Amino acid sequence: MKNVNKKIIFLLSFIMLLCIFGIIFGKSINAKQVNNKKIIYVSQKRNKKSTGSKKYPFVSLQKAIDKADAGTVIYIREGNYKGPFIFHKSGNKKRGYITIAAYKNEKVNISNKDNISAAVFDMGGQSYIKIQKLHIGNIKAENVCGILMKNSESSIVIEKCEFRNIITTRPGSIEKPGGEANAVLLLGEKKKSIHHVYILGNKVHDNINGWSENISVAGNCTNIYVQNNKVYNNTNIGIDFYGNAGYCDDLTMDQPRNCKCIDNTVYNCKSSFAENAGIYIDGAKDILVKGNKTFKNHYGIEVGSEEWKSYYTKENYVRDIKISENIMYNNLYCGLRIGGWSNDKTTGTVYDCKVINNDFSKGNKKDEIILAKCDGILFKDNRFKNNSKCPENVKYDDGISRNKIKNIVFK
Repeated sequence: MKNVNKKIIFLLSFIMLLCIFGIIFGKSINAKQVNNKKIIYVSQKRNKKSTGSKKYPFVSLQKAIDKADAGTVIYIREGNYKGPFIFHKSGNKKRGYITIAAYKNEKVNISNKDNISAAVFDMGGQSYIKIQKLHIGNIKAENVCGILMKNSESSIVIEKCEFRNIITTRPGSIEKPGGEANAVLLLGEKKKSIHHVYILGNKVHDNINGWSENISVAGNCTNIYVQNNKVYNNTNIGIDFYGNAGYCDDLTMDQPRNCKCIDNTVYNCKSSFAENAGIYIDGAKDILVKGNKTFKNHYGIEVGSEEWKSYYTKENYVRDIKISENIMYNNLYCGLRIGGWSNDKTTGTVYDCKVINNDFSKGNKKDEIILAKCDGILFKDNRFKNNSKCPENVKYDDGISRNKIKNIVFK
């Protein structure tokens, strides 16, 4: 009996030791997994080994991008780097994003080789990628772009970057189309949408855009979030959601939809050859425009239906745009414009907009609100200069027949 008890005690002690060892060993494995997160360094300081380590960083940013896998962080050391750079691999939900970021507070300038008409960063149809804290610009070519998506990318984050001096060398005129310069361009040409892209807290300024915009969401794009950006001193539209232009072969999908434009500041974004808005929603549907501040543009915010073909259906309508809690002031022509530009069928009608709790109280240079070809616009709880009522501040475009402006409701 004593021997049996001794065996039992020995077995229990052994099991307890195994449990303790397992806990300690398990913790060490988990710690090792966390600490082994792949980090690649890039620096312009040349070295013989160039392994991508902190001591021996890669010189080539493209090489670092090609070596990165899901969960990899690429830290770029201070300096000037010339692209173009193309992504060939994605991160994923399980292992995480591929992240490219400036190391600590070091200043990293990313540009293109001289006179190359190409995107600095071409996302190449990849997903789960973050680009953070980079200075992207000082580019001159006929057609240039800071960051380009056009192959159904998803789960992309562009955060706290600065886009400056992105310049088209052929800006064009009203009679003659010119080149294009975008800071960020989402061009949804495929049947599968570009989706879940987050453009957050960036500065976009002093760009010569020609016939393009600064932050542009065009074609088949869904669930795009443009938030807390500062867009200023540019030569065309600041933030644009643009559809019905024939970019996507499936015309029913050729619209940005279910997108949000929130808490951005947009000012002094004016074309020299056309009237334009700081924030422009055109050919899109189901868009929330909330909490933005727009001033010193031609129009603060515009909702239009610029592109319309005779064979379009209700699927192509510009509709369900909510404009709320924005501040619009000191814009040249008006704070807010809604509607298609012409009486004929060359432009469309804007349907079912809600204009709620916006602040026009500082006043705009000419008019507060202009309505063109539209149907079903609700105005509620908006504030105007000298406490005037909303109907007194709504004007109707002189070029549009009054019967094209229908179902306007004031509450």
